Amino acid sequence: MNNSISSHFIEVSRLRANYARNRINHCIDQLDENSIWWAPTEECNSIGIILQHLHGNIRQWIISGIGKELDTRNRPTEFVVTEKLSKLGVQDKFNVLMDSFDKILATIDNTRLLEEKRIQGSNVTILGAIYVVLTHLELHAGQISYITRIKLGKAYKFYWVPTTKEEGA
Repeated sequence: MNNSISSHFIEVSRLRANYARNRINHCIDQLDENSIWWAPTEECNSIGIILQHLHGNIRQWIISGIGKELDTRNRPTEFVVTEKLSKLGVQDKFNVLMDSFDKILATIDNTRLLEEKRIQGSNVTILGAIYVVLTHLELHAGQISYITRIKLGKAYKFYWVPTTKEEGA
């Protein structure tokens, strides 16, 4: 694999992960303590639950799967509120996780992207694992944005607003 393509993939992956992190933090910053654990319906997950789930997913795929830490994931418990962390506690835990994610991506040698791993019962390359996690992270960042919009209504502040004709303003 061409090292310039590999380097670019890692660089863009780090940028996309950071963009999703910033969008999620932007939403959390707009909410009060109770809103983190609020869900639009009984069948829906709260932002707190979604972040618990992301923690399990990113730890399993990146921290353990690529970073070689012990895989301690218990997926079913990610969807149960066992301890309602404060808003700051939830946000800090998420940011520590994302810092670890970024550090692992930053240390991946370009020649390792096609290295095979066994993660969550599947054989995947490191490149594939990163791609899986980024798409999953973006999905949940969108859900968190939507839940925040439902909760705040007209008080919701968009993370990005087009300002030029080219952007669609």
